[in-house]
Amino acid sequence: MKTTTKKTKIIGTQQYVNATTGEVEEHQVIQMTNTDFNFEKIWLMHVLESLELIGNKKIKVLNYLLENKDSKNLVIATQRAIAEELEISKTTVSETIIALQESNFITQTQRGVYRINPDKLFKGSKNSRMNVLLKYEKEKKKNRENQPPTEPPNKELLWKRNYMSL
Repeated sequence: MKTTTKKTKIIGTQQYVNATTGEVEEHQVIQMTNTDFNFEKIWLMHVLESLELIGNKKIKVLNYLLENKDSKNLVIATQRAIAEELEISKTTVSETIIALQESNFITQTQRGVYRINPDKLFKGSKNSRMNVLLKYEKEKKKNRENQPPTEPPNKELLWKRNYMSL
């Protein structure tokens, strides 16, 4: 699929001196640029507002994070505060946050502070985005290192739980 196209614009005419003959010649000056092709603009907040009207509570959490991010893609809010403001359960907020972390959309920088992945969404210059991206990657790595190792399930214990519940 073609993603860019060349755009040619005639700027006008200009006189140049021919280096070989020394004669003054008039030439057309054109400007060629690459532009996006097959590019669709999306107004994310409008789309999310529409989805929120449909009623999915998890969309409300995502919308809250996007509306409350700062210039460094940080959102400062506890899960309890988000739940109270949106009038939904803390369990719904927690499940949504976990899903967004697992999908690499956000990372938790500290308790009550989340950072949206600047590879997914960012408003600002390329240099600013790269600085935030470095912070995001460090935080993600730190979070992985701090997670307890998962142990394989104890088959005997699982059997006892299932047997006892009968």
